[in-house]
Amino acid sequence: MSGSISFDPVADRYDDTRGYSAEVAERIATGLMRVGPVAAGSRLLEIGIGTGRIALPLLRNGVNIAGVDISLLMVERLRAKLAQQQAAEPERSWGKLTLEMADMTALPFADDSFDAAVGVHVLHLVPEWRKALDETLRVIRSGGALLIGQDVHGGSYPHAVIQDQWRDIIARLGHPPITVGAPGFQAIVDELTRRGLAVTVETLTTWEVEQTPRSALQYIASRTWSRTWPAPDDAFAESVRQLTDWVERHYKGRMDTPQNSPHSFKVARAAVTH
Repeated sequence: MSGSISFDPVADRYDDTRGYSAEVAERIATGLMRVGPVAAGSRLLEIGIGTGRIALPLLRNGVNIAGVDISLLMVERLRAKLAQQQAAEPERSWGKLTLEMADMTALPFADDSFDAAVGVHVLHLVPEWRKALDETLRVIRSGGALLIGQDVHGGSYPHAVIQDQWRDIIARLGHPPITVGAPGFQAIVDELTRRGLAVTVETLTTWEVEQTPRSALQYIASRTWSRTWPAPDDAFAESVRQLTDWVERHYKGRMDTPQNSPHSFKVARAAVTH
């Protein structure tokens, strides 16, 4: 492996904490198929396929998908969900799913194997993320496209506000959170542009998300967020104590009051030519 981060530790709660509603997932899939373009019967690679929040609605629309991941537990959940959904809609023309337990920095596919590839919220987990781009671009045919997806949320969303506060606290305790891979969506876009690829960015859909400050705090305290994993246990425990004090003061009387925030999903499309 290349030091890429596995999501095995949170496979049991990934869908509950990071999943999309069925409606939003379908809108994202429809948008990816339009922008790709990715049609029913075409061949798509997903790097970091996980539990299938991107792949499943595409499969449901007849797209053939090959997925790679290093988390066996995440992939097992994907297989179970696909079997359940196919049993519920046996008359639908589902796409074919192929899964490989492999690091995206060394893809087990020949050159020009796919019409397109997609990666969503994954390259920040890969230290050799530029090598992962090399590999992904290698297996896309000329005339195809690489699609990099990103969730965008409102700045007042409790999830974002409380995460920012935790970053400040853990940094003061001497353990600033680090990103092991790509530092952000724009860094990936800049890298693709630097390589001479034509890149366009488009918002595919928007929706509202409801969350309470208590649930946002729990997301961190339970170490569901991958940014919390490198922190030493003692420093993390102290950071949660301080964060809890701050959240209870900041949201006094509103800890269980749902707050709505606008969310959107955007995608950078890089046209591939060899």
